[in-house]
Amino acid sequence: MRRILTALVSASLLLANTPSQGALIPRPGSGDPRIYVVDYDPAQVVELRATMGYQTFIEFASDEHIENVAVGDAAGWQITPNRAANLLFVKPMSEVPTTNMTVVTNYRRYSFELSTRPHAPAGDKSIVYTLRFQYPEVAVATVMAKPSAPEPPPLPKVANAAYSYDGSPRIVPSRVFDDGKATYFEFSGGDSYPAIFSLDGDKTEVVVNTYMRSGYIVADQVSRGFVLRQGADVTRVYNDGFHAPGPGPQSPRRRTKTCWICL
Repeated sequence: MRRILTALVSASLLLANTPSQGALIPRPGSGDPRIYVVDYDPAQVVELRATMGYQTFIEFASDEHIENVAVGDAAGWQITPNRAANLLFVKPMSEVPTTNMTVVTNYRRYSFELSTRPHAPAGDKSIVYTLRFQYPEVAVATVMAKPSAPEPPPLPKVANAAYSYDGSPRIVPSRVFDDGKATYFEFSGGDSYPAIFSLDGDKTEVVVNTYMRSGYIVADQVSRGFVLRQGADVTRVYNDGFHAPGPGPQSPRRRTKTCWICL
């Protein structure tokens, strides 16, 4: 019995001291420690702990272009790409529970674990200003050896372009339309885009998933309106052609009888 107990204790200690395979934690770079680096590994999740009051930008390879960004629980986060679609700006708007984010580019897929930390004083070296990916030489060589870029997706169909706005003119899109399923925003000038929120019926702002397509930022829904935010600028874009979906041919018909006893 003594030998069995000793073996069990030894096994428990061994398990307790074995490191778990968790998320990759970025490390400070060789220069300013607020510039963090992490090695790209498609089989690993990258931990990003954002600081309230600060934005972090994630830097991908120069030949990559962001195609899609999806967040598990987007409430409390402001996430926007730059015009070249190889940088992603991440800013926590409130202290929210940990969630995940997936970024798909034309070459790679990235998985993140997003969490927040309270406000920190200026000069705090633990604040992540920049998160920069480093890539193994073999992977880079493989990417560069690709014979040709993938075929561009077909241009979106314009189903409705009746949109108006109020608020700041500095971040008004140069073009807005929808195809009945998604809404397309085109911006001219500058290197970054405003964050896009949809407006619910009660005027509540809700973060929407967006992705890049043919030079447009695409919100994956059609809404009564959207709110664009960038710094102190706020612009509301209204869908003047919005029609709430009505009953289809297969929808149940309204009953004419109200007497439940008659059923």
